[in-house]
Amino acid sequence: MKRIYTLLILLTTLACFSCYEDPFFKLKVFVVDQDLNTVEGAEVVISVQDDQGQIIEHATVFQSSITDYNGLASFDFDNLGFFSIQVQKIYGPYQMICGNSSVSLEENITKEITILATESNCD
Repeated sequence: MKRIYTLLILLTTLACFSCYEDPFFKLKVFVVDQDLNTVEGAEVVISVQDDQGQIIEHATVFQSSITDYNGLASFDFDNLGFFSIQVQKIYGPYQMICGNSSVSLEENITKEITILATESNCD
């Protein structure tokens, strides 16, 4: 009888530890223009910035991606964080649209954010 209890405790312990999954931290950035149309081919940069808005180049997080035909850029991170997002799309030598925002990630949640990119946001 003692062996059965020991076996049950061992199996229960193994089951509890084998259920652990690493947490994930995901971000989806949607880019739209002033008419709320999706923007394909926009560069999306995720970074850490200081108090003056300058990118901290030594930071462990710096990722960039180009939006797909749905205006979507997806990112995966290793840890929680509060990040700055800059978006830019150049249409020609004199036309560009930009946008920016900030986001805080949460464990095991895919955060989604939509950024409005317009000419007036490029200052």
